[in-house]
Amino acid sequence: MDSLTSLTSFVRTAETLSFVQAARLLGISASAVGKNVARLEHKLGIRLFNRSTRNVSLTAEGAAFLTRCQSILEQIQEAESELTSSLSQPTGKLRISLPVIGYRLLLPALTAFSRLYPQR
Repeated sequence: MDSLTSLTSFVRTAETLSFVQAARLLGISASAVGKNVARLEHKLGIRLFNRSTRNVSLTAEGAAFLTRCQSILEQIQEAESELTSSLSQPTGKLRISLPVIGYRLLLPALTAFSRLYPQR
């Protein structure tokens, strides 16, 4: 997951053109964002950003890499959303053991529940 962290730091920095803003979005320090990006650059063997004391801009290689990384992160987010949405719906058998009076009180709620969630 270290690569994923580095990619996320890179994408947020590229979108905001600021290590500080990226850090705020990610909830980590600007130093951590800078180190994540530096690790990624070292791993790739290429500079992704042109840095000065007051300015951050993407290199040509960084701009090309950004497009691919945004797509990858979007696909990961979609996969996570699909998985969590399928888990948020109740499924399976519901077994209840109640005295007769309980059935009379609970039956209307069970009918409404089964209409809301018809899957087995």
